[in-house]
Amino acid sequence: MSALYRRVRPLTFAEVVGQEHVKEPLMRAIREGRLAQAYLFSGPRGVGKTTTARLLAMAVGCQGEGERPCGVCAHCQAVQRGAHPDVVEIDAASNNSVEDVRELRERIQLAPLSAPRKVFILDEAHMLSKSAFNALLKTLEEPPSHVLFVFATTEPERMPPTILSRTQHYRFRRLKEEEIAAKLARILEGLGRQAEAEALLLVARLADGAMRDAESLLDRLLLLEDPLTREKVEGALGLPPKEALFRLAEDLLGGRLKEALEVARRLYGQGFAPRSLVGGLMEVLREALYAAHGLPGRALPAPPEVLLAALAALDESLERLSRRSDLLALEVALLGCLPAGAKGAAALAQPPSPEPAPLPEFDPLAPLPSRPPAGQPGREAEGPKAPPQADLSGSWRAFLEALKPTLRAFVREARPSLEGATLVLRFPENKAFHHKKAEEQKAALLPLARGHFGVEELAFVLEKKTLGPSPAPASPPGLEAPKANPKPLPPDPTPPQEAPPWEPLWEEPGVGLAEEDPEEDPGQRLAQIARLLGARLLWVRRPRVQEAEEPVSEDEIGGTGI
Repeated sequence: MSALYRRVRPLTFAEVVGQEHVKEPLMRAIREGRLAQAYLFSGPRGVGKTTTARLLAMAVGCQGEGERPCGVCAHCQAVQRGAHPDVVEIDAASNNSVEDVRELRERIQLAPLSAPRKVFILDEAHMLSKSAFNALLKTLEEPPSHVLFVFATTEPERMPPTILSRTQHYRFRRLKEEEIAAKLARILEGLGRQAEAEALLLVARLADGAMRDAESLLDRLLLLEDPLTREKVEGALGLPPKEALFRLAEDLLGGRLKEALEVARRLYGQGFAPRSLVGGLMEVLREALYAAHGLPGRALPAPPEVLLAALAALDESLERLSRRSDLLALEVALLGCLPAGAKGAAALAQPPSPEPAPLPEFDPLAPLPSRPPAGQPGREAEGPKAPPQADLSGSWRAFLEALKPTLRAFVREARPSLEGATLVLRFPENKAFHHKKAEEQKAALLPLARGHFGVEELAFVLEKKTLGPSPAPASPPGLEAPKANPKPLPPDPTPPQEAPPWEPLWEEPGVGLAEEDPEEDPGQRLAQIARLLGARLLWVRRPRVQEAEEPVSEDEIGGTGI
């Protein structure tokens, strides 16, 4: 005995479930004799593509009266059995080479034996190679008048555009659960069996819109005793009980963690896979979400937002369960949806533990506290104390997060401070570029500063370095640095006369410097100036005395002097 889906295959267009948008134009084309030369049927698996192609082949040479095909004449029965000489079914997945297409082209030239036209059905047509499509293209474009092509595929996007443009394309859709359940009920009625409507709906949901899958599942369930109930179907197919899944969902959404884990451990101990449990729990939550929006389903005591969050968490856990499927992975998946599902539940509303005091915020840009001068420990700085500045670390962090990344890179180098109703951003001297760019964006920064700090104005300051002992200048090139113990200059033989530090070094204002004694040593003059300025002269570079070069005679040069 053949499989159930082959025994209950439709014999007329009226028996085809759904696909009204495909049946009506085909039936009208058959009645008016306006069939095309090639058709393309695409859609998911098990929705009637090959069945419709056979019905079309039956209708071409149907000998019955009324609507064609009749399904009872000799022609229709021969096509149904696959024994008609003018109806050729080719599996393109295994016959996809150029040689196969060449053989097909030779058979196309033969005239039909008994039917008006020869019908060639190519199943899984997208599996043909590119060369095979090219070989078939010319024949498909100008086929003989006695030939009809029907291509069936689940992936029409893989068909070449040159083939698509030469066919009439019909897209088959997935079937509804109600349509599948109604067809299953008619099959059971013809077999004298009984089943609950909920059990048939479960089979239709598992088929995922494919009638062939639903009929295969029903063929397996026919081995059970009457009547077919949901519990029997769940047990035969290895599905977790729906009532247990609803109880698990209620415990999770209610925050009863102990009860939820007990139910999960019991179901896992009964042999149900974690992926099956999570998938069944998602079906329960989806049904509750439907009920929350007025659709048919069983409700749960949770708002739609909580159901959506739990569904999203379980959906993310399915990928992890594909890599690791044990009890621990199942509990992690369930606990992952618990916080979202148990939001506002009484079980999680335990008295909060006292929070520890928050740690003081650390501002890396804040100035370091000043140390007391050496030799005076504990001495406080004299003068009035400045008013303490408010803690701006939290507001400054929020202010930076509100900025764009490019602008934040400039502003984060500043140190904020409040001066009345003005927020002052102080930049170090080496951040002059950041200071300039931030000041250019004052119009964009001022509204954010008002919102985070409550100020009215924004100012930018570029700080300068404090004055201190300047480093010793580098020695000029070619000049050696002084040694560690330089030779001291000879003492000035004439004792310096006492003069105030502001006494000018020139004789008369506006006349110029005093005339120097040509015999006076320049080193002594520099030492005298240094003593007047209160400085110390360590080393003086003396100019080298170059001897005058005497002209060289031609005899010394040699030759003519060239």
